[in-house]
Amino acid sequence: MKKAAYTVLVILSVMVSMASCKKMYHCSCAYNNTVVYTKDLGSHTEDDAREECSKYDTTITGEKWNCTIY
Repeated sequence: MKKAAYTVLVILSVMVSMASCKKMYHCSCAYNNTVVYTKDLGSHTEDDAREECSKYDTTITGEKWNCTIY
């Protein structure tokens, strides 16, 4: 019984440690110091969230949108 409990604790520890690398991120795009677009990115690692948010960087009719995660 002790082995089973120990195994369950180890598995739960691994699952928690893996899940802690991800968190909820949001993307905010601004033009002329005004937020013009926001998007919930969901649960990502920081690098993945930054990469996805950078896809929204764009120039629309001469407007340069700067997008960042938070």
